[in-house]
Amino acid sequence: MKVLVIGGTADGRYLATELHELGFNVTYSIAGIVRQTNLACPVISGGFTQFGGLAQYVIDNNITHLVDVTHPFAQTMSNTIAEVSAGFSLPSIRFHRKQWSQKENDQWIEVTHWDEVIQKMANHRSVFITSGQISQTVIDKIATKVENIFIRTAMPLKINLPDNVTWIKAIGPFQLTNEQQLIKQYQIDAIISKNSGGDATYAKIQAAADAGIPVYQFKRPQLLPTLYQFEDAVSCLKLLFCFKGATSEI
Repeated sequence: MKVLVIGGTADGRYLATELHELGFNVTYSIAGIVRQTNLACPVISGGFTQFGGLAQYVIDNNITHLVDVTHPFAQTMSNTIAEVSAGFSLPSIRFHRKQWSQKENDQWIEVTHWDEVIQKMANHRSVFITSGQISQTVIDKIATKVENIFIRTAMPLKINLPDNVTWIKAIGPFQLTNEQQLIKQYQIDAIISKNSGGDATYAKIQAAADAGIPVYQFKRPQLLPTLYQFEDAVSCLKLLFCFKGATSEI
């Protein structure tokens, strides 16, 4: 049994570490764009193009089980994992953390496309974009409608920033007091977010609710199905133990 964990989140690093410590033959894959990772198990960085694609890597390395612990919005990679597992009839597990649920004080406007967001931007003066990399076309359109834009990403943006756009370089986890201060300092009146789930970036959602400002919340993309899908690591570990034929309690 040889497990390939395809990660990119703290959940992925945790799961790969647990599997290694429990005696599994596991390899961890990470794109390596934001962080490099240092784990006890073998790690490959930079994606699968260098190996001729995921399917070729699976063949060349005798992978028997695929575990998708990518970011919930990594649609292309998740769909590739589903396609490869189906094509080779390999057991595949998707572990994506539970998405955020709207609470009573939240002012969410759920969206699926940037066009929906752009149409609403004339209602705002100072917008905080926390949805990751953004296209030149989108930022240019928003910049014509909003007086000030603040965009936060972990990696440098791959676009030219209009004069009214400020880039904030930062990587989570983020604290509630800091997010509240940012909203106050820059007089933010709307946040643009992805429903990533988890604790690392939830503070901005709480801060927006506290400030009484709307959050334009991108819905998670529809993904190709995998054989097994979980929202917690323990369920993944238990299933993999079943595959391995172990009887030990986790």
